[in-house]
Amino acid sequence: MRPHMPGEHTAPTGTALIVVDMQNAFVARSAAPETRNGRPLVAEVNARINNAIERGWPIFYTRDIGPWQLPPGDPDGQTVLFPGLQMHGDVVPKGPGKTGGMSGFVLHRNGPGSGGLSDLAARLNATSVDAVVVVGIAADVCVAATAHDALRLGYRVTVDLGASAFVHAHPDGDQAAIADLVDAGILITGA
Repeated sequence: MRPHMPGEHTAPTGTALIVVDMQNAFVARSAAPETRNGRPLVAEVNARINNAIERGWPIFYTRDIGPWQLPPGDPDGQTVLFPGLQMHGDVVPKGPGKTGGMSGFVLHRNGPGSGGLSDLAARLNATSVDAVVVVGIAADVCVAATAHDALRLGYRVTVDLGASAFVHAHPDGDQAAIADLVDAGILITGA
C-alpha cells in the first residue's frame, strides 16, 4: 500500500504515531516541559502512546543523535529517551539536529552535508499506514519538520499540540508556526 498523493482522496487504512525527540536532552534539561494547555508533556505523550496501543497503531520514536556538541560517547545520556516515557515501538535515530537534521526522516550518517534518510520512511512504508500523528518536542522545530516531510511523502498528517511542546523558535511566534503547518495542509488537534 502506498500513501495517498496530495489532492487524492482515499479511505484511511491505518495510522501510525510518531513521537519526536522525547529524550533527556530536551525533557530532563528543562523544568518539566508543558503543553500549551499547561499539562505535563510526558504525561500527555504517554496518553497518546496508550491510545495508539489500544487502537493497534504502530509507534515510532525519533531520537536526535546529536542535538548539540556533546562530550564523546555522550556520558551524561543526553540522547537517551527520557526514562518516564512509555516505550512500545521502534526507535529511529535522526539528526544530528546541530547540523540541521531536524526531521525524523533525516539522518546525516557521515557528518554535515552528507545527506541521507533515516529508517523512518521505510518503517512507515512497511506498516501500510497512510496517516501519521506527530507529537513531542518541539512543535515549532523537529515535530514541524517531521510533519512537513511526512506530508511531502504523501501521508495524511496530524500534529497533536495537546502532546507537543514549543521551544519558541519560530521568528514570528508560536501562532505563526501553527499557521505554517495549517497552510501546508497539516491537521492540528489539541490546540
